[in-house]
Amino acid sequence: MRKRVRRETLEEIVYTLLQLIPMGKVSTYKSLSKIVGVHPRVIGYILRKNKDLITTPCHRVVYENGRIGGYSLGADFKKRLLELERVEIEEDDKISKRYIIDLAKELLEK
Repeated sequence: MRKRVRRETLEEIVYTLLQLIPMGKVSTYKSLSKIVGVHPRVIGYILRKNKDLITTPCHRVVYENGRIGGYSLGADFKKRLLELERVEIEEDDKISKRYIIDLAKELLEK
């Protein structure tokens, strides 16, 4: 039987995982959800509550298909932060695949 994790603990785990995404790269809601065992929407909910946007880089998390997704300061601000980190954004506001890392694969399959 699976044990439930306290919400605060889950938030800490997710925020810690964000620190593992290097500047200039992004990971996905789905990848983070695989690591902690929750639905990708739960990851989005946790990131939406992030109050420390600079030291907890939630702007480095995107949809599995590369779309930028939301951000508490707006999608345009998230896009600009990623561009400042030299992440290439294609015309359709998708992140180029070469900038997306599968954090779950990196952590769980090695």
